[in-house]
Amino acid sequence: MRNEYYMKEYYHFNGDYNVIFNLIEVNTESMIATVAVNNLGKLTQETVELRGVNDNPYFEYGIMNDKIYIDEFEIVGGDAV
Repeated sequence: MRNEYYMKEYYHFNGDYNVIFNLIEVNTESMIATVAVNNLGKLTQETVELRGVNDNPYFEYGIMNDKIYIDEFEIVGGDAV
């Protein structure tokens, strides 16, 4: 079964430029997510700790620890399966 969050996308403006996140996997039982991060054209994969309650989990990103909520990720373009 495909992960319901797989490749959903989120654009985050960090004050200087946009950072694009794509969800690869979200595990709400262990409160861990795997995220692809496109930051100034550099693509990295990060495993982040989810915080908050299971109904609205988030992770923190950047030096300001901005909250990135999982529920704000969206399917962008193309044919979603």
